[in-house]
Amino acid sequence: MADPAIAAKRIAAFWGGAFMVGMFGTAWVLKSTGILAQPWGFAVMLLPMLLLIPMIRASEAMQRETGCASPAAQRYNRRMLVASFAYAAGLGGALLLFNGQTVAKPVAALLALLPTLPVLAMIWAMARYVIEETDEYLRARTVHAALVATGMLLAVATFWGFLTTFGVAPNVPMWAAVPVWCIGLGVGHLVGKVRGL
Repeated sequence: MADPAIAAKRIAAFWGGAFMVGMFGTAWVLKSTGILAQPWGFAVMLLPMLLLIPMIRASEAMQRETGCASPAAQRYNRRMLVASFAYAAGLGGALLLFNGQTVAKPVAALLALLPTLPVLAMIWAMARYVIEETDEYLRARTVHAALVATGMLLAVATFWGFLTTFGVAPNVPMWAAVPVWCIGLGVGHLVGKVRGL
């Protein structure tokens, strides 16, 4: 009989992979074929976001099977799920309303707030998780991953900044900091897992 913890890890990995393939695959198909003009291409990108729901559920099942589940982690997952969908809706709405039009600067600033506010909610959710988590091991693991993510972001931003200074690479929008940090968070969790933290 198969170990339930291993089965739960495989299911979580499947849904995580499905989400990544769905998001990046859809983006690649839309960009390379140009079959849909904006903002309809962005609307299609919302479909793979639905894979976040089974991914979160599988992740929580894996946490229960491996003894790493906590009420704080469950609240964190719910908050991040809501913030992620709000981000997608805010970004889509801002792009739809802006859509290459000339708008006054105050209106453009308000449009920029639409996707920014959910990102602030994500940051708040991360901070609340560290505050609410009563399991010292889980909290330490999260803080370690966040430190790795912060170090990675600082290193990538510094290196890329010098590349742009010397004319080797193009400028990257500042909003890219959050996705880079989130990738670093995943790397931090992986490093922690490899090192047995």
